[in-house]
Amino acid sequence: MKQLPLAVLFLALLALLTPMLAQNRNVATRIGFVDADALVQAHPDYRRVQELQAQARRELAPLEERLRPLDQKVRAGQASARERQDHEALMKSYQDTLKKWQDRQNALLKPILEEVDGAIAKVAKAQGFAVVMSRQVAAQSGLVVYADEDTDLTQAVLRELRR
Repeated sequence: MKQLPLAVLFLALLALLTPMLAQNRNVATRIGFVDADALVQAHPDYRRVQELQAQARRELAPLEERLRPLDQKVRAGQASARERQDHEALMKSYQDTLKKWQDRQNALLKPILEEVDGAIAKVAKAQGFAVVMSRQVAAQSGLVVYADEDTDLTQAVLRELRR
């Protein structure tokens, strides 16, 4: 007698789950990957970011050269009071200059990243991918151990960006 209620319960549960299972069949469940760095670097406006980075290196290099010997003395505990003051002032100047260049770079990168993200979303939707991950982040984190090559959307996204 206990078998009958258990069977009825199982059938009722199956009847409830069947519509949910059928409904989920049409939902995209594929996971894709992209080489995010390659996509950003392939963007036509990325050249401007590289030029800005070169300008930043040219401005920061002399500050780094002046800072390096002072930094060594301060770390070794061999700096005079005047050298520590110079180190502090030079470090502040370096950090302010670095922040200025980072802010300018971020302003140039923002529209590039938005366009790349849009192209990734468009390709993913068109090809039935529910999730797209950065190949580098997935590999470094150990989150993904294996991914078939047909899950790599990088080339498709590059074609979309060139349109």
